[in-house]
Amino acid sequence: MGLLVAAPIAPPHAVAQGEGYDRAMSAAQAALDKATKAHNDMMMHMDSVMKMPMTANEKAMMQQMQQMAAAIQGLVETNRQLLEALKELRKLQK
Repeated sequence: MGLLVAAPIAPPHAVAQGEGYDRAMSAAQAALDKATKAHNDMMMHMDSVMKMPMTANEKAMMQQMQQMAAAIQGLVETNRQLLEALKELRKLQK
Protein backbone atom coordinates (compact mmCIF):
# COMPACT_ATOMS: atom_id res chain seq x y z
CA MET A 1 0.00 0.00 0.00
CA GLY A 2 1.54 3.28 -1.08
CA LEU A 3 0.80 6.05 1.36
CA LEU A 4 1.26 8.80 -1.19
CA VAL A 5 -1.48 7.25 -3.28
CA ALA A 6 -3.97 8.10 -0.54
CA ALA A 7 -3.50 11.82 -1.11
CA PRO A 8 -5.37 13.72 -3.81
CA ILE A 9 -3.02 13.98 -6.77
CA ALA A 10 -2.94 16.64 -9.45
CA PRO A 11 -2.84 15.42 -13.07
CA PRO A 12 0.74 14.64 -14.15
CA HIS A 13 0.79 17.42 -16.77
CA ALA A 14 -0.29 19.97 -14.16
CA VAL A 15 2.51 18.98 -11.81
CA ALA A 16 5.00 18.95 -14.66
CA GLN A 17 3.93 22.48 -15.62
CA GLY A 18 4.10 23.65 -12.01
CA GLU A 19 0.35 24.14 -11.63
CA GLY A 20 -0.97 22.58 -8.48
CA TYR A 21 2.47 21.43 -7.31
CA ASP A 22 2.14 23.12 -3.92
CA ARG A 23 -1.36 21.74 -3.42
CA ALA A 24 -0.28 18.22 -4.37
CA MET A 25 2.78 18.37 -2.12
CA SER A 26 0.73 19.74 0.77
CA ALA A 27 -1.80 16.94 0.38
CA ALA A 28 0.96 14.34 0.18
CA GLN A 29 2.66 15.80 3.26
CA ALA A 30 -0.65 15.79 5.15
CA ALA A 31 -1.20 12.14 4.21
CA LEU A 32 2.31 11.29 5.35
CA ASP A 33 1.83 13.14 8.64
CA LYS A 34 -1.46 11.30 9.22
CA ALA A 35 0.15 7.93 8.45
CA THR A 36 3.08 8.72 10.75
CA LYS A 37 0.74 9.61 13.61
CA ALA A 38 -1.38 6.48 13.05
CA HIS A 39 1.77 4.33 13.04
CA ASN A 40 3.09 5.94 16.23
CA ASP A 41 -0.28 5.49 17.95
CA MET A 42 -0.39 1.85 16.85
CA MET A 43 3.11 1.23 18.18
CA MET A 44 2.25 2.75 21.57
CA HIS A 45 -0.84 0.54 21.77
CA MET A 46 1.16 -2.55 20.76
CA ASP A 47 3.74 -1.79 23.45
CA SER A 48 0.95 -1.69 26.04
CA VAL A 49 -0.59 -4.92 24.77
CA MET A 50 2.78 -6.70 24.79
CA LYS A 51 2.95 -6.19 28.58
CA MET A 52 -0.28 -8.15 29.10
CA PRO A 53 -0.31 -11.92 29.68
CA MET A 54 -0.93 -13.73 26.38
CA THR A 55 -1.51 -17.20 25.05
CA ALA A 56 0.88 -18.68 22.52
CA ASN A 57 -1.56 -17.82 19.71
CA GLU A 58 -1.82 -14.23 20.89
CA LYS A 59 1.96 -13.96 21.06
CA ALA A 60 2.23 -15.30 17.51
CA MET A 61 -0.34 -12.76 16.31
CA MET A 62 1.55 -9.95 18.03
CA GLN A 63 4.77 -11.04 16.32
CA GLN A 64 2.95 -10.85 12.97
CA MET A 65 1.67 -7.40 13.88
CA GLN A 66 5.20 -6.29 14.75
CA GLN A 67 6.40 -7.47 11.34
CA MET A 68 3.56 -5.55 9.66
CA ALA A 69 4.40 -2.48 11.75
CA ALA A 70 8.02 -2.69 10.57
CA ALA A 71 6.82 -2.88 6.96
CA ILE A 72 4.56 0.14 7.52
CA GLN A 73 7.45 2.05 9.06
CA GLY A 74 9.51 1.26 5.97
CA LEU A 75 6.74 2.59 3.71
CA VAL A 76 6.36 5.75 5.77
CA GLU A 77 10.10 6.38 5.65
CA THR A 78 10.22 5.69 1.90
CA ASN A 79 7.40 8.15 1.31
CA ARG A 80 9.16 10.75 3.46
CA GLN A 81 12.31 10.34 1.38
CA LEU A 82 10.30 10.57 -1.86
CA LEU A 83 8.70 13.83 -0.74
CA GLU A 84 12.10 15.25 0.12
CA ALA A 85 13.47 14.15 -3.26
CA LEU A 86 10.54 15.82 -5.03
CA LYS A 87 11.12 19.04 -3.09
CA GLU A 88 14.80 19.02 -4.03
CA LEU A 89 13.98 18.27 -7.67
CA ARG A 90 11.53 21.17 -7.68
CA LYS A 91 14.24 23.50 -6.36
CA LEU A 92 16.52 22.45 -9.22
CA GLN A 93 13.79 23.14 -11.79
CA LYS A 94 13.27 26.73 -10.61
